[in-house]
Amino acid sequence: MNGRTGRRVAGVVLAYHPEADIADNVRALLAEADEVYLVNNSPDEASRAVLAPVAADDRVTVLEQPGNVGVAAGFNAGMRAALDAGADFVWIFDQDSTVTAGMLARLLAAHAAAGDTAGIIAPALRSHATGVVYRRETGDGAREVDVLISSGALFSRRLLERIGLHDEALFIDYVDHDISLRARAKGFHNYKVFDALLDHRFGDSDPVRLLGRRVYLSNYSPMRQFHMARNRVIVIRRYGFGRWFWEDLAFTTKAWIKVLLRETDRWTKIRAASRGAWAGLRYKDV
Repeated sequence: MNGRTGRRVAGVVLAYHPEADIADNVRALLAEADEVYLVNNSPDEASRAVLAPVAADDRVTVLEQPGNVGVAAGFNAGMRAALDAGADFVWIFDQDSTVTAGMLARLLAAHAAAGDTAGIIAPALRSHATGVVYRRETGDGAREVDVLISSGALFSRRLLERIGLHDEALFIDYVDHDISLRARAKGFHNYKVFDALLDHRFGDSDPVRLLGRRVYLSNYSPMRQFHMARNRVIVIRRYGFGRWFWEDLAFTTKAWIKVLLRETDRWTKIRAASRGAWAGLRYKDV
């Protein structure tokens, strides 16, 4: 049990063909949380070798998946293991995120302040590439928001028992939107904590010049563009056009400007996104 908080907090890190710096991320997480469940979505020898330095720690449990089961199922595997082991909170990360000192205490304080209707609690984001806090991530204290990205998000046992885990059918992209909006639909309130910072990288973060400015390309694959378009439509159909939609529209518009003007294989990505949108319209919820 975490001596600073009096609550048992388990970290979950999702790995997929990880690079060596994932070990630093896990060590930073271990300095804050009680234990870490490392979910390996690429169970090959190369990935095992990268994970070996932290897998030897007795506070780390490696959960090897049968293959790339997706972001939602991967997070869920770690969350189930943590809850089954008695965790009061589960704190989840992708492999491109790095904990900063004192983050957990700030997230837990915000959760306590929110009371019984506390939903998902997550940090503000700082660019891994530039070291600068994103403009939309600046503020003071904690503020209620519609959606939060999954990486860095803190979930209480009570919340997860009420709303369930991630929707595994979504596989990747908008998985975080769906669980955030589901929490709100169940009467919980999600908060972004601005004095808790997460260093995060979106895609490749490849620097280029665009219209006289330095920008960073994500270079997402056509497969990712398919899932983003499909799942965006699914989430709209489930939850409607709320504040989250207009924030996402602004982000998506900027992303597509970079795709169209500077990324390679743009027509392949356009076709993939078109197929994804059509698949989203045809998707049948169970």
